[in-house]
Amino acid sequence: MIACVQMKLRAEDYRTEQSFATRIMGIMERIRREAGEGPLLVVFPEHIGTFCILSNAPERIWSKRTFAQASTALLLHNAGAVLHQMLVHRVSPVRALFLARAQEMERIYLTPFIDAAQKFQAWIVAGSAALRWGQTSRVFNTAPVITPLGHVIYRQHKVNLVEMEQRAGLDLEPAPLNYVSAVRSPFGALGVAICLDAFHGEVRGRLQELGAEILIQPSANNHPWDDWQQEDWLRSSYAAVVKHKEFGLAVNPMLVGSLWDLEFEGQSSIIDHNGYVARAESHTEEEILFKKGPAS
Repeated sequence: MIACVQMKLRAEDYRTEQSFATRIMGIMERIRREAGEGPLLVVFPEHIGTFCILSNAPERIWSKRTFAQASTALLLHNAGAVLHQMLVHRVSPVRALFLARAQEMERIYLTPFIDAAQKFQAWIVAGSAALRWGQTSRVFNTAPVITPLGHVIYRQHKVNLVEMEQRAGLDLEPAPLNYVSAVRSPFGALGVAICLDAFHGEVRGRLQELGAEILIQPSANNHPWDDWQQEDWLRSSYAAVVKHKEFGLAVNPMLVGSLWDLEFEGQSSIIDHNGYVARAESHTEEEILFKKGPAS
């Protein structure tokens, strides 16, 4: 069984590491209950781990009125560690904040997914998060792939960044194209193209060359889900599978909901050569889509 999670962003789920863990385990418990026994692949949306940087923050940060105000307050709260990273690595304050919080943030983000993979015997593509690459000053938008044994066997880094992720925003780094690879699984070879990457032929072409059979597109669209956006979205997974037959299947989970004034909208989908196997009914509410997979 393949499950595509259209997860709704809620501030209360990120206040503490316990609340985030409870949220992820709750979703996974529901999925396993509805999917029944057998092999399970679960795919979460882009950036659900990035907001773990806010976990365990003081209440004064959560009381701010906008995401920008909260981010500034978080920088000031971590001023000493941020300044140290800025001086050592010569990076921006935002990049320095990610570096300063990297170890704790990764633990808060990945631990619930690792636990859930083991408990519910599932393969999980854990959406993505802004994660530090080793001990370098590089921070990528990274999508981890986790096995039922709880092993993080692969981390796909995003190649093409949207405006929110660039220097004036999250200050992430675009990954080189040769960092893109495919992951063997009981469901077939998985090719992860994080959101905008699935719109780019060079990324999809590399995944094809590497033998990817299922295109995984974790997404977070921070624009209104209007007619133009819906039409434009057809250029990604839908075109790759239905029009060009580049892959046998695509799974496109989308983040919805808001955090302060930062809003996300979209309709998640599972797509095969004939079109939509399943598509979310709403572009603002949480939904879980299912499809029987080759390993089911």
